[in-house]
Amino acid sequence: MVSDDRLTLATCSIDMRFAFKDVKHAVQLLLSVKENIQAKHGCRACKVGVDAADSGLVQYLEEWESAELFHKHVRSEEFRRILIAMDLCSEEPRIMIGDLSGHIGMEYLRKLREEDGKIRIA
Repeated sequence: MVSDDRLTLATCSIDMRFAFKDVKHAVQLLLSVKENIQAKHGCRACKVGVDAADSGLVQYLEEWESAELFHKHVRSEEFRRILIAMDLCSEEPRIMIGDLSGHIGMEYLRKLREEDGKIRIA
């Protein structure tokens, strides 16, 4: 987590709103990859939760030891499944990606998923 006296922890927080009929499927999809993600080298945490006061709101969180490990993960099959869950949202998800220097969202995810000039989001 510490590299030349700098905090390098990378976080990805996604708030997703779903229609009532889609909540269960979306949560199952997110939970289906949670253990695999947590087992990856550099993953500090992977959490999925439904807001107690708002059953249509699902909160997803990942914490990584470094931005580099997070960037590698974003190109993985497990993260593609997170993107599939995001496609089920009833409104645009709120995405916060960052470290101590700030946060960025969906455009950053698109950039990280680029391969050979093509955007590969789900």
